[in-house]
Amino acid sequence: MRNSFFLLIVFSCLLITCKNLDNADPSPRSTFTKFYEGPYSMETSALDKIPDGLVLLANTVTQTANGLIPQTVLIETDESGNQIGSFHTYDNIVSKSFKAVVSNGVVNGYIIVGDSTYVDPTAEQAANVVVSSLSVLLLNSSFQELRRIYIADKRAIGVGHPVKDDFFGESISLTSSGGAVILGTFKEGIVNQQNAPAEQLLFGLNNNLDSAWVKFYPLLSNTYANARSIHYSDGNIIWASAIADIQGDFTSSYVTVPFIKEQSVPVNFSTLGETTSQKFLPKDIQPAASPAFGFGVVGTYSENPDGSGGNIFFLRVGTNGSIIAGSDRYFDGSLSLTTPTLDKNTSAVIDEGEAITGTSDGGFVMVGTVQGNPDKNLLIIKVNALGDLMWMKTFGGTGNEIPSYVTEASNGDIVLCGTNNLSGYSSAFIMRMDRNGDLKN
Repeated sequence: MRNSFFLLIVFSCLLITCKNLDNADPSPRSTFTKFYEGPYSMETSALDKIPDGLVLLANTVTQTANGLIPQTVLIETDESGNQIGSFHTYDNIVSKSFKAVVSNGVVNGYIIVGDSTYVDPTAEQAANVVVSSLSVLLLNSSFQELRRIYIADKRAIGVGHPVKDDFFGESISLTSSGGAVILGTFKEGIVNQQNAPAEQLLFGLNNNLDSAWVKFYPLLSNTYANARSIHYSDGNIIWASAIADIQGDFTSSYVTVPFIKEQSVPVNFSTLGETTSQKFLPKDIQPAASPAFGFGVVGTYSENPDGSGGNIFFLRVGTNGSIIAGSDRYFDGSLSLTTPTLDKNTSAVIDEGEAITGTSDGGFVMVGTVQGNPDKNLLIIKVNALGDLMWMKTFGGTGNEIPSYVTEASNGDIVLCGTNNLSGYSSAFIMRMDRNGDLKN
């Protein structure tokens, strides 16, 4: 089993200052690393907490009479990561995000967001061979599929419309009224579609989880690369994106945080790095433990458009969607151990930021990767409310470990999920460590 690879690895735990965690409970935690495998590779998308447990979202494939098709998987576990029941599988969707719908401590169902594709190998235009639609999969509390909702190009192909538009689902936030807001992108159907910009869209579901509205946000010739999360509060919608100019393998991009009233235009569109050339890619945005302190953003920064010499960056965003000036911090998996305040263009190893969560002490935990020799290892970074480094840990083993999501448990433990890839085979994992980033199995 794949678990044996991780159990045999040697963890290198790198710790610097813990002065703000003096009140941490020194007693052992129920920490673990658990793997989840199928007959084919399985890659993790997201994790959500439910009463008394966790639910993991992943993607795999399944064999049919017509060959392999994409399949999304939900895996329910208890708080110790022990699987409950069988995998719950759904064909013909590649999932990106999901939410458990919980009311009064009871799970009422699940909403999965992702992509579905239609393949026509006989299409005259290459861009019409594979056509993507945004997919929303609605489940009941027993993981049974209720229905699917699509945003798709239903127009006939003709002289005035030679190529189908592509739509992609990315992330979801529930609203206080029982509905949902979904962030996605679309690419206009043109003959040279691979060079068409990815433009943003918001898709709203009402409290019956029916289609309610769609709003598009075009951006001239540049393209959007959205972070993995979107948030809704009191009619306000906020997320993080990169606005990118892509030229082959080179991407010059800067950070933007759209702040939008529901079904309206942006009321704030804060940016960072707009007047300089670099690769600046936000990957996640999450609220602080106290809503009054706004949000934290994590991602990858490189002064080189090809992404070499990348560092993990952190920045803070106010409750009105404005990036807080001077809040950006940069971390290198090697140099930050001795230089907590690092210049953004100083890098010894390649690091990438992937996910972030607010913590009950007012700070944030970020997860990402650091390039080892030769594999990617997990990099866990704890900062205080100002983004100052408190501690940093690396966890590495056989193969590449890529994190997807991180959250804080009710007792302060850190729970993350991700994908381990070894020799071309991938498996999903959940890791739970204590609030100091230690594994105590």
